[in-house]
Amino acid sequence: MKDKGDLNMQSKKEKRTALMQKLSPIFRCPKCGEELWVDEGSRLKCIRSHSFDLARQGHVHLTKKPAVSNYSSELFAARREVIEGGLYEKMHEALGELLDWEGKTILDAGSGEGSHLMALKKKKDFTGIGTDLAKSGIEMAAKGEDELLWVVADLAEAPFLDSSFDTVLNIFSPANYEEFHRITKNGGAVLKVVPGSRYLQELRKLAGESAYSNEDVVEGFYRQFPEAESIKVSFTAAVPENLRLPLLKMTPLTWKHTDDKDFQEKARSIKEITIDVLILKGRIQKQHRSQSGADPS
Repeated sequence: MKDKGDLNMQSKKEKRTALMQKLSPIFRCPKCGEELWVDEGSRLKCIRSHSFDLARQGHVHLTKKPAVSNYSSELFAARREVIEGGLYEKMHEALGELLDWEGKTILDAGSGEGSHLMALKKKKDFTGIGTDLAKSGIEMAAKGEDELLWVVADLAEAPFLDSSFDTVLNIFSPANYEEFHRITKNGGAVLKVVPGSRYLQELRKLAGESAYSNEDVVEGFYRQFPEAESIKVSFTAAVPENLRLPLLKMTPLTWKHTDDKDFQEKARSIKEITIDVLILKGRIQKQHRSQSGADPS
């Protein structure tokens, strides 16, 4: 007899298999580029007999590249704790107001452990897929009790058919506009969230880091979408004591200090944190576009 954990895991896998069937055809074989469909059980298969199984945890691996990342499971766990703790609530509200999400198909490109997409799913009724090359992040995302699909994938070779998504989200992650343009429907949207100069400034000051600018990233977005809209979201959030250490661990900004006990003690004194971001919204117009398709962040 299967234990309760096995039954829960199985029902989760079945739920995501049904979601893959609902979305089909949307996937593209990462090996040959042909359309993938749901074959027997929980398997995606193409006409050239390449196949990809939905893992027991509820995610699928669709990339030719090794699933590697500089981000650790500890970082993803800390980020989930902070986001679920509500520190990004106002940012999520702003994202929710930018689009008609209802019934749409949304891709979170560079989702990590999926916390931002999960938070938006609680507010809006849409069909969502999260992708990241970091397997540990996708595995963590797939453990969530949600109706979202999680894919280990490379943004440079997105395993999706042309014009598959109404919206592509790109939150604090590198972009590949060539692929975003290809996989987004004509008239669809790309939403990119870029950290502002005051983002996490309390941690930056504590770590002795100088101010920085993402102006080149913003300019890169406007080259792709000259008529893009932008919304500045800047606020200070109270940090409860139980989130202060996870806040320290969730960002590469403080990686070199995570084993420093004195630094950790100072980090525990941070009672508020600044969330300062720029949300950029561009519309896909497939007849007009720049040929430069990637940006570094």
